[in-house]
Amino acid sequence: MWLRDRRQQKTASRRHAALLAVADQAIHKQLLHGNGMRPGPDKVVALAFSMHAIRLDLDEARDYLNAALAERGYPLLDEDKEGDR
Repeated sequence: MWLRDRRQQKTASRRHAALLAVADQAIHKQLLHGNGMRPGPDKVVALAFSMHAIRLDLDEARDYLNAALAERGYPLLDEDKEGDR
């Protein structure tokens, strides 16, 4: 039982690190090659699948994107903006 729990924790930790890296990459790509605007959660969803074959929904993508934005000192995405979805 303990070994299975430990494996699940490691898998979750790796997924978490990968998704934070994906969100950071989305910001980096958008700032370098985009129009200077912040990326939306849809870009994080697409990058997560293309880079790591991870499927996630827009709400989870928004959480990871907000975490990466906060880490860089940028304002968070507005919750009520439809354009971010």
